[in-house]
Amino acid sequence: MRWAVLITGATRDLEETARLAQETWGEANATGNLRVFVETVDLSDSGDYAARTDVVLNELKAAEAYDRVFLVHNAGSLGSLGFVQELPSPTELAKHWELNVTSVLWLTKRFLDDFGASRGQLRLPTASPDGNAGPKESTTQLLVMNVSSRSAIAPYQTLGMYCTVKAAREMLFRVLATEQAVSNKVRVLSYSPGAMDTDMQQTMRESSHLVPALSKWFVEMKTEGTLVPTATSSRLGVLLAISNDFETGRHVTYQELDDLEKRGSRAE
Repeated sequence: MRWAVLITGATRDLEETARLAQETWGEANATGNLRVFVETVDLSDSGDYAARTDVVLNELKAAEAYDRVFLVHNAGSLGSLGFVQELPSPTELAKHWELNVTSVLWLTKRFLDDFGASRGQLRLPTASPDGNAGPKESTTQLLVMNVSSRSAIAPYQTLGMYCTVKAAREMLFRVLATEQAVSNKVRVLSYSPGAMDTDMQQTMRESSHLVPALSKWFVEMKTEGTLVPTATSSRLGVLLAISNDFETGRHVTYQELDDLEKRGSRAE
């Protein structure tokens, strides 16, 4: 099987990002033919990301057909921390929205142009009057994976900008899953990786703009060693995506997957 993976939001240098992606996805599909795309893109600049998205898609279409294409929306930013009345300028708000929501919408739309069901196919019922299933295409399957957060479904004081964009993305992918439900071409997964020991976590721990209870919670997780290792969470998320064993559009948490893995280990 030939797979292609595009991951947004690299937090390391490009070579390291490519290496880690190859290891994570390659180990799970050791016999497959995997290609990882790594591009330097400014997701807060619509001109830049629109053009580079077209470049990647042209490369994909120029290659041999892929059985599965994975679009992983990992990029994201906290935005300004503090109460809603302390929000920054409209310019900063627009830039935050561009990076976290608009670019996600556009990349997804462009990948759907090439790998999604057509408008005509989407208007077909899920089953025909005689009870037979709807359309069963045998072309490339696109899996759109949204790296989500508990902040997408729960309100946290002084994290207004972050919660807002995460919630917007959550609803976007629920809508997408509903729209594409008549086809087997597109599957959608929102994965909440848990509280990990990242630069973003450190920023929140050290910020004086969070409410004390939230700061205390983050600091305690760090000192008690309960933050989730990034490699551990990434592995479980990738394995779930590859397995296709999930309800499309569902929000799945690291804790769910970790609990399942532990129960499986005990049963062996």
